[in-house]
Amino acid sequence: MERIKKPYKRSIIFIKKHMQLKFVFLSLLLALLCVVMCTYEFVSMIQAFFKAHPVLLLELMEQSSVLIPISLMKLAIFFAVIAILAAILSNRIAGPIYRFESVCKEVAKGNYKVRVKLRDGDGLRSLEKEFNAMLDSLERKEGESKNEK
Repeated sequence: MERIKKPYKRSIIFIKKHMQLKFVFLSLLLALLCVVMCTYEFVSMIQAFFKAHPVLLLELMEQSSVLIPISLMKLAIFFAVIAILAAILSNRIAGPIYRFESVCKEVAKGNYKVRVKLRDGDGLRSLEKEFNAMLDSLERKEGESKNEK
């Protein structure tokens, strides 16, 4: 009877917390930098416009009591989406690194039968193949040296 291979699923988002939180923080910092640069550009453009048309400034001031809270809410949603996407993307790298570390610890104990098993969407898939090929080679060499003794 053929055994069906069950895909490996990870249920925890933050596997290597320090690395992943640093990635999320840097992503948010980059998004903040983009927002600051765009805001500066927009304010500079608006200042030039209102120098040419000062009457429109009063109407904008009246509308700003409605526009500012909506803009801040949109900005908060933007940063929340960036944080969630950064956490998910960092998981695709941190998970495989965690798996490699676990297998390395087992190999250090002398267990050459362990293999790295990654999910389909994970990064480092080519490294997984090479690493497992290396373990196959080590296991064969260990078997040969035991047979010679």
